Amino acid sequence: IDADEFIAHSDLFLSGRPARIILVVGGPGSGKGVLCQRLVKECGVVHLSSGELLRDEIAQGTVSLMQKRMKDHPGKRILLDGFPRSQENARDLVTLCGKPELALHLTCDDTVLLERIMKRGQSGERADDNFETGIQRIRTYHKYHNMTLEFLRSEHVPVVNLDCATTPDGVWEQLRSIARLMRSTVRLNTTHGSGKEMPNKE
Repeated sequence: IDADEFIAHSDLFLSGRPARIILVVGGPGSGKGVLCQRLVKECGVVHLSSGELLRDEIAQGTVSLMQKRMKDHPGKRILLDGFPRSQENARDLVTLCGKPELALHLTCDDTVLLERIMKRGQSGERADDNFETGIQRIRTYHKYHNMTLEFLRSEHVPVVNLDCATTPDGVWEQLRSIARLMRSTVRLNTTHGSGKEMPNKE
């Protein structure tokens, strides 16, 4: 589904509840970190990056790390950036932490991802970003990506596809309605065909 379809039926997807766990899924260079930073600023959510956690505690299991950090923020809405990285990760996440309420899926062509990876390396933003490592990271991403999304869909996790080939502001425009939902101020124009406006979800 796309963002418009999600908002049109958000009462069915979320049953009137704000999201607790939100996955931000996309390839290397898709802009996951940039999007998460803006969601933190605009919506007051907590951002957990799997990459940063793994660099901090590489010897521990990824899901156990996520579970540990999530317990540090009781009652907060959590953005999981770059996670799950495999179908096994996704299954463990559902078992240990509960089913995510939403997955934001950033999509674009591999050529766009590779150009961004190389640009980051040239600018010094990430010293390990170059053509060879970029190709390898994109291949690793595709190895597990489709299976992971299929598992999430089988668990009835709404997957919202966002075109990340555009600018960060362009991606944000696609998410404005979802950001309003997360701040619990959404009004839906229709519900179950009644034609009546939905009240705010407090």
